[in-house]
Amino acid sequence: MLGLGSVTSRSPGVQARLNQYQAQLQQARRDAAQAQDRVAQLEQQAQVARQDSARADDKVRGLESQPPRADEGSTGNTRKRINTLSQLSGTVLDVTA
Repeated sequence: MLGLGSVTSRSPGVQARLNQYQAQLQQARRDAAQAQDRVAQLEQQAQVARQDSARADDKVRGLESQPPRADEGSTGNTRKRINTLSQLSGTVLDVTA
């Protein structure tokens, strides 16, 4: 700094450029700090989103591994149904055994 002081005291143009440079540098540092804060926020949001996604995937796998049974919902009805395909009409016939 001592060297700069002696140079800038001789030339007002150099002092003005130095002041402008320092102002630009200070602004650039503020901008960089704001950008780093934004990156940190986005990384945190991404982490939360990854956790939500993992929970949703686990829920999907859990539901896929436990499909409903065909006879659920029929209380007291222990008869099994036999479905046959009608070749002529293309409808499904429900035959109770």
